[in-house]
Amino acid sequence: MATPPPTQAQLRPFRGAAWALYLVVAVGFSGLVIYSVTKSVFQMSPNRPAPATAKSVEVCVAGLTSLFDALEAERQKLTAPRASEADRRWLTFRTGWMVRLRELEAECALEESERSELRVAFAGLHKVMDLSTVEATQVAGQLGPALDSFRQQLSALPGGSR
Repeated sequence: MATPPPTQAQLRPFRGAAWALYLVVAVGFSGLVIYSVTKSVFQMSPNRPAPATAKSVEVCVAGLTSLFDALEAERQKLTAPRASEADRRWLTFRTGWMVRLRELEAECALEESERSELRVAFAGLHKVMDLSTVEATQVAGQLGPALDSFRQQLSALPGGSR
């Protein structure tokens, strides 16, 4: 077996240190990404508070209607000026909206068997929120930059508005 040239033997400790540094950086970066994603998911998915006294079905329906109206109003603003930032604005809105929804769910006692229709309505509102979140992300990433660019081009023309 041939012995390695002296230059390779001299570099062996540095090679080991380079590998150790690489692993520390890679594991550290991965840990930070995992922490950030986990924290974000928990912030965007608030827990349902403990139920107090059950509200009437009429009050729950009025609350659902109010939440839906707020959701629709915000969804219609997705292509407003700076559409490329729609996902950031949407996620800020979504977090507060989800807290209000969880509080209403807790107040409406959805676990009771005679409130199955109300439970289905809440599930439908959850689905609308999920699809609206997908739409906000798509607007920001695909349609948003094109809208913002067109608005800038339009305003640069004589008589252009916005």
